[in-house]
Amino acid sequence: MSTFIALQKKIKETLLIDFSDLFNNTIYIYKKVWLQGVLYQLINILLGLPLLFINSEVFNFETIITYGLSLREINNEYLSNTSLSDLALWYLVLFTTILISTILSFGFFRVLKHMDVKNEFKFSDFFYYLNGDRLGKSMLIMLSYFGIAVVAALLCVLPLFYVMIPLMFVAPMFAYNPELSVSEILKLSFHLGHKKWGITFLITILNGIFLYLITIFTFGLGSLFFGCIMQLPIYIIYKKTLGDNSKEV
Repeated sequence: MSTFIALQKKIKETLLIDFSDLFNNTIYIYKKVWLQGVLYQLINILLGLPLLFINSEVFNFETIITYGLSLREINNEYLSNTSLSDLALWYLVLFTTILISTILSFGFFRVLKHMDVKNEFKFSDFFYYLNGDRLGKSMLIMLSYFGIAVVAALLCVLPLFYVMIPLMFVAPMFAYNPELSVSEILKLSFHLGHKKWGITFLITILNGIFLYLITIFTFGLGSLFFGCIMQLPIYIIYKKTLGDNSKEV
């Protein structure tokens, strides 16, 4: 039996996941990986610095803050003070940042499993999918991911509202089953996301509210320490549904 068929069968036969059990497991896993979560957030912050630098060269932030420019006025100032080459550079840096950040999320799920199963951590695991042949497939996965999101957005809000849950499972599905084709990874992600849509949506909303509040009350510092909590339920749902089915990662 192929891996794809075996995973499809497991998803089809999966039992309901108790919300309290999912919540407790999220806390348990967080205690094991909070430091790796902080490192993951710091890497993403460093990735965003070039984009921030380019923005600071274009915008006069002192003027914006002093005179309280509106979003439309900021956009007009941006366009009037930006050459075509600068605009192209901005979009290139933005795309590269999103690309690397997304691929790093694949590596973070690899880190999660190693910490959960083996209690071992390698910093290089964050960048595992940026190497060799894995990079090409990672880029295809990412482009497919954003392609689906864009199409859903163009079809108005409701389709995007639905597909955001299955798309959350793309990262662990690829990280733990890299031998599968891009189409198989997407099919399984949507199968799992559809099956566990309700509980995934609920835990995501609650974690999002928690993260929002703690970020406000800690002046942004809380997101550094608790940002990874958004990915943990996805890992747990995957694990409870498909078990340790993956190849050695």
